[in-house]
Amino acid sequence: MRYEEAIATAPAGSARFQPSDLARLGRTALRLLLAPGPSAPPLEDVAAALLDEPWALLAVASALPPARSERLLRLSQRRPPAGEREAAGQRVVRGAFWYLAYELESELWDRLASAERIAPALLADLPADGARVLEIAAGSGRLTAELAPRAAWLVAVEPCAPLRDLLRRRVRRASVVAGAGHELPIRTGWADLVVSCATFGPHPPLGGDGVVGELERCCRSGGAVAIASAEEPTWWQERGYALREYQEPEVRFAADVEAFFGPPHPPRRLLYKRLTR
Repeated sequence: MRYEEAIATAPAGSARFQPSDLARLGRTALRLLLAPGPSAPPLEDVAAALLDEPWALLAVASALPPARSERLLRLSQRRPPAGEREAAGQRVVRGAFWYLAYELESELWDRLASAERIAPALLADLPADGARVLEIAAGSGRLTAELAPRAAWLVAVEPCAPLRDLLRRRVRRASVVAGAGHELPIRTGWADLVVSCATFGPHPPLGGDGVVGELERCCRSGGAVAIASAEEPTWWQERGYALREYQEPEVRFAADVEAFFGPPHPPRRLLYKRLTR
């Protein structure tokens, strides 16, 4: 999702965060969030948003690669008017909402994921029985818990440390490792099924052809890659993925979960590709 789209669609829960909360994110999350690309907040916005919180600015800068860190600190030498700083802070918080929610409100996110059921027919169509399954962006285990009893071996990759902790406690049969879709710590051709219930789309770093290449690299010839809840299905279809749609399951959120995240959107679309090499 582009930065502008993330700002426009951020749920009401974004009001709970402040720009300085960026400094509470882990190093991996900050590097992913601020990696160059259309989904990243511009460093100009980050510098303006954190100008009145120098400790937070330094903490964020210290997590970035040297060139990005130096540029952020150079930009912080400017001093835009207070109104511009406030507007930049609102943009950054809304644009980074899901990163902030995953790491700083992981228990609330887990309640959303637990309530927002995946369409049962979608789950049944995943060829996981007796397979080596690689799940990307596993979160707190919504899909992992469904696949673990069926798979011969299940590796779950998740970049967010609090969600990995939840996942390890919840699905003990899964091997849980740190990693992100554009740089997977898995050998080529390992999996019979590569699957994800995440909003991968066209925009790097957490989307784009680099991510598609990594997902397919990890899958054996004759295996399958399956993505639920992907952004912009047409983009995936252009890359050989077939779109399957399922009946939406009934979902009811607790009032505080819906107030934070908005109405439910249970996963009911699947992009599916059988690999042949």
